[in-house]
Amino acid sequence: MERITCMSLLLTAVVSSSAGAPRQYHFVNQTLNWTEAQRYCRENHTDLVSISDIQEQNDIEQAIKRVNSNADRVWIGLKSTWIWSLSDPAFYTEHESQYRNWGSNQSNGDGDCVYMEKHGQWHDLDCSQTRHFICYNGSSKGFVSVQEKKNWTEAQKYCRENYTDLASVRNQSENQQIQNITTDDQVWIGLHRLWVWSDNSTSTFTHWKPNRSTTSNTSHDCALIDRQGRWTDEDCSNQRPFVCYDDKLVLIRENKTWTEALRHCRNMDMDLVSVDSEQMQRWVKILLMKASASSAHVWLGLRYSSILGVWFWVNGQTVCYDQWASNLDKCDETVRYGAIRTRDNHWISRPETEEINFICIK
Repeated sequence: MERITCMSLLLTAVVSSSAGAPRQYHFVNQTLNWTEAQRYCRENHTDLVSISDIQEQNDIEQAIKRVNSNADRVWIGLKSTWIWSLSDPAFYTEHESQYRNWGSNQSNGDGDCVYMEKHGQWHDLDCSQTRHFICYNGSSKGFVSVQEKKNWTEAQKYCRENYTDLASVRNQSENQQIQNITTDDQVWIGLHRLWVWSDNSTSTFTHWKPNRSTTSNTSHDCALIDRQGRWTDEDCSNQRPFVCYDDKLVLIRENKTWTEALRHCRNMDMDLVSVDSEQMQRWVKILLMKASASSAHVWLGLRYSSILGVWFWVNGQTVCYDQWASNLDKCDETVRYGAIRTRDNHWISRPETEEINFICIK
């Protein structure tokens, strides 16, 4: 298959306008707690908003200002959860992964990683700080005190390379075992906080307020946009307005041929998706994580014209932006329809008769 550059002319019969942005944002100017806001968005739209780059951040800020230019703190779909570095569920019996031994007024938002102090109580701290740390050795089923100072991520890497992982603490007995093998005032353990989007998207973009502060005795587990457009965290039970989104992309987890998929989308007043920009590729990539395990590829609205000798989208555009896999052969007589591989998000041509999942766009 050869990459096709933009063409200035195409048959009038297949010319149409761009599919447009894949998301629409809705600022809801009523106050609910984070969980209630999440429920509202899921019932009336797609979900609480997730943000993957500065352009979307700016679009959301504009959506808020159009409705309420004085809005102060507005919920987004980001919520934190405490998890162990050693994530194998077989390592924990019922409730063991939820054991905690927080000190007074902890966790209080000082950071997203946890250390144990010499009396056995736990505190949260900025993960970039350096501390001694405790590894878990699976072969001996015991703990190892490491007398090197590293930040939490470096400590995790060291434990995984030399032992099993940073230490999980499953009960009071293990908490005492760690106390017994270290005389340090503070040692990293394997508990850390991850910020997770409500829709399970994997965006790593952040826009936190510099040096954001929290108040003791408050669990700041949900994220907001403040008046300056920066993110901050707050108690999830507080009542705030919020932003929902509508996703114009719909993954159909049914296996159909390309023609059947096109017909299915159009019968629902949609179309097979045209991936004509990097932004659209990114949103398609998010949906691929939800494809059926049996579907190694997912149909796109991409087909080959033997008359024109070009690939084009069902919305009428030729292929200007592309993400073709680099190791493809030229098209043969039976391979003339475009799909995207779930394992690496590259485009690939497939026989029309292959039955796989597909993505429609509203």
